[in-house]
Amino acid sequence: MAHSDTTPSRRALIAGGVGLAAVAAQSAAAADLKTPPDGASALARNGRFSGKVVLITGATSGIGRATAKAFALEGAKVMFCGRREALGTEVQAEIRAAGGEAVYRRADVRVEADVAALLAACVETFGGLDIAFNNAGIAGRAGDVGAAFDWAVHNDIMATNLEGVIRCTNHEIPAMKARGGGAIINTASVMGYVGSGPIMSYALSKAGVLSLTRSTALQVAGDNIRVNAVSPGPIDTPMMGGGAAQASGARTPAGRAGQPEEIAQAVMYLADSAASYVTGEDLRVDGGVRA
Repeated sequence: MAHSDTTPSRRALIAGGVGLAAVAAQSAAAADLKTPPDGASALARNGRFSGKVVLITGATSGIGRATAKAFALEGAKVMFCGRREALGTEVQAEIRAAGGEAVYRRADVRVEADVAALLAACVETFGGLDIAFNNAGIAGRAGDVGAAFDWAVHNDIMATNLEGVIRCTNHEIPAMKARGGGAIINTASVMGYVGSGPIMSYALSKAGVLSLTRSTALQVAGDNIRVNAVSPGPIDTPMMGGGAAQASGARTPAGRAGQPEEIAQAVMYLADSAASYVTGEDLRVDGGVRA
């Protein structure tokens, strides 16, 4: 069968693939698996999210903070939340000082009224919602099953890390439907793939996020909403303080802990049109832990 003028030939596709491979090779050559990026240089200003409205939970520190800055620097209007008002105000000021557009609102993802008010404020302030990064999460140790298991700690972890994502997603979907579609990214973890005695409840909550991501992706694909997850490995954040990130990172094939900006870049890929055919997936950014 002859090719039409508008149909690329196999040769053209192969040539295009070679071109993409060359670009990828250049990018790979410029990067260094063993060397963490400088935070400032890891963030770009190319306007690829200009006009987009982004909602981020848990953005007063760590991964959420870096991602809020990254989206704002690339032209997005960012609404973000966290429970620590002083830090939220600080992040908002940093973004605005850098020329970005961001609004902080205190919200606890465990509280239905807080989440509803957060989404309402986002739509009222910026006119809608295009991208949501459900990142709020906590760590903790509930103890061993069959021993001194702390149900209060366990329930708090589940209410924040898993139920908080469900609660936010439940409000984000109608807002995205009103815009004709969107992208949701959930923070899972490489711990969601393995058992863990010391932090069983945390690992369980993240395994739930992975399952939730797949189920939600199936439910809303017809509404032009993509749902994916990102699973960080050991990342140098306040949550992994006291040298824990560095100690865990040293055991990865990369030989180091990851930086919050590296997770931010993965989140932006999943949010971008470059990932238009990606849904129900999990992008592990873990220095090779699960290789």
